[in-house]
Amino acid sequence: MSSKITECELEQRLLAVAEERRHGFLQTLQQLDAALATALQQLPADEWPDYSPLSAWPQLQPQLNALKQVDAALCQWRLGLYGLCSDCEAELTPEQLLQDPCRQRCDPCEQKHNKAQHVSWQL
Repeated sequence: MSSKITECELEQRLLAVAEERRHGFLQTLQQLDAALATALQQLPADEWPDYSPLSAWPQLQPQLNALKQVDAALCQWRLGLYGLCSDCEAELTPEQLLQDPCRQRCDPCEQKHNKAQHVSWQL
């Protein structure tokens, strides 16, 4: 690895992003439904996106998707697969991961994914 970015720095950045997204989500939910926010805090954070009472709040969907991305990245970290493209398994650069710790795809695969998503939106 030619970069001076260490594995520890990447892990710390990923954990910071996870904490930031979870905290932001709880703040938003607290404003919408304080009781639901309190109930959610009793669950492990990786279960939050699948908590069915949250479906009553469709405006939370973008934040829930961000939480799912964080959970996927943390799971990849634990499995030793962090930093690999989820489609072609190419290594992502430390710089890419430092910029976006939840990044799942290399540039070519991301472009293919976005193009496929765009096509499905048109159907």
